[in-house]
Amino acid sequence: MGCLRRSPLLYRIVLSIMQLHLVFVGKTNFQEMDKGIQRYLDRLRHYARIEIHLVKAEKISSKIPETLVCEREGERILNLLNAQDYLVVWDIGGKQLDSNGFARFLEKLQNGGVASVWMVIGGPVGVSPEVLKRADCVLSLSRMTFPHDMARLMIAEQLYRAFTIIKGGPYHK
Repeated sequence: MGCLRRSPLLYRIVLSIMQLHLVFVGKTNFQEMDKGIQRYLDRLRHYARIEIHLVKAEKISSKIPETLVCEREGERILNLLNAQDYLVVWDIGGKQLDSNGFARFLEKLQNGGVASVWMVIGGPVGVSPEVLKRADCVLSLSRMTFPHDMARLMIAEQLYRAFTIIKGGPYHK
């Protein structure tokens, strides 16, 4: 999807109609992380409409294979989506972008008229192969493994940073 040239007024209209859906598996376990996530989501609401979807997490035990946990959570995630929704999945095997590259990625989606972007941050055992197959784009924060609560916080911050880059704000410098 290439960048389209738009007038500043039309560009603001496109920016205002993009909706971000953040899908989290389970609740945030750390109050401090949740406060940080909310801080960036509150700031992000100046740039895009945000909706959080909490998907019920499966209990992890030695009696239930991790593949079954992923499969059940994946079904819940996929049930939220419509066929036209653009799905970004955050997974260790995804493409890594720097902050400017992530901003360019979001800007291309906006300029291309993508109105509804869904971002899935999996639970402790990741996401199912079915969710990865449905993804329009798979991104990675790092090749390192982070707790899913921390990944939520970092993605919320990077979303806010990306929008300040797009708008030319000072935050990202």
